[in-house]
Amino acid sequence: MRQRIRKLPDFLGVGALGFVVDAIVFFGLTLFFSTQYWRARIIASAVAIAATWAVNRVATFSAWRVYTAFAEFLRYLGASSVGAGANLAVMSAIAPYDANLQHVPAYCAGAAVGLVVNFLLYNMFVFPGNRKE
Repeated sequence: MRQRIRKLPDFLGVGALGFVVDAIVFFGLTLFFSTQYWRARIIASAVAIAATWAVNRVATFSAWRVYTAFAEFLRYLGASSVGAGANLAVMSAIAPYDANLQHVPAYCAGAAVGLVVNFLLYNMFVFPGNRKE
């Protein structure tokens, strides 16, 4: 378990990259194209999932891979979808109250919940192998 916790800084680094990609897509869609927040959330999540899978596979979880790339991507997509669902649920609970703030509080709260859910699910279902050293 300690080895898995040690990869948390790498996961957070990749998460920061994903957060930037996600934020650019989300706020670009909502601010410039007037897309509803929940539609923008789904589109931004899909783009960020694709971006972070590639980096997490090579960097953060490279020593824990046990599946083929295709199977791993499907597992990553499934786990990320659960995280995105948790993100959207939290965001939807807050969004009715923060429209005048461009949904920034809802976005940040949802991202925090999604981060925790994703880290746990990636460890358990996507990259469950033993560290290869």
